[in-house]
Amino acid sequence: MQNLDLKGFQQALSEAKSVVILMPEKPSLDTVASATALSLVLSQDNKEVTVACPSPMLVEFNRLVGVQKVTDSIENRNLTISFEDYEATNVERVSYNIENGKFMLVIAPKTGTLAPNKDQVVVGYRGVAGDLVIVVGTPSKDALGKFNQEKELFVEGSKVALVNNTPVSGFSSASELISPDASSISEATLRVIEGLNLHLNPDIATNLLAGLRAGTDSFQKAVAAETFSAASRLVSAGARLDSQGTTPNRIQSQPQAEKPPASWIEEPRILKGNTLP
Repeated sequence: MQNLDLKGFQQALSEAKSVVILMPEKPSLDTVASATALSLVLSQDNKEVTVACPSPMLVEFNRLVGVQKVTDSIENRNLTISFEDYEATNVERVSYNIENGKFMLVIAPKTGTLAPNKDQVVVGYRGVAGDLVIVVGTPSKDALGKFNQEKELFVEGSKVALVNNTPVSGFSSASELISPDASSISEATLRVIEGLNLHLNPDIATNLLAGLRAGTDSFQKAVAAETFSAASRLVSAGARLDSQGTTPNRIQSQPQAEKPPASWIEEPRILKGNTLP
């Protein structure tokens, strides 16, 4: 039976300005397809979306739209500027100005000292940005690897949603968007998107169809009538069939056989022997 808390998820989504989508370590293509599809869907709604995975993306995932934006870091709330090999006590004061609409940070050194040079400037980020966390294709909280240690993500009262086609453990409070009867995570994700009447464009449909095929071993296992219906709806939404990781069969020209000697095909051909058996 489906466990789709669409009402709770929709409310959390409407209140969120930034969304973090997390995947487990070593995700399947089905999982990555679902996560990137959700990212594309939410980006249409002007959400600031971060898709993160503790493991690097595999080459086979390159067919998915938006996979190049998957990151292994979710610390992007606050921009930090530090100075390498520079004595901190040399700084007299820090201020900022707005000039012609541009922000300018001013580092004033103490008298008799030099300001940091450009080569000493180190730019980074700290703090997790995410009013809503969507966990995709994760069997448990522990499967999130290093992201499981991000206390800012899972503090009491944080808004978390779980998207999967199998039960998920380790989360004390979350909106469950789980379809145990779905053939794949991508099929479960499609149910969420359709349940909220979110727009399916060709890129989103292409990713979900790729995930649907991967999750069912090209429709060879765990399929039901709804699986084929889901595939049909994705194709109707513009899913590209040439993005499923298969290379079109090409008819390769075969080398022409050498022509037999003319004496072989001359007619009539009479063979004679000196003796008869």
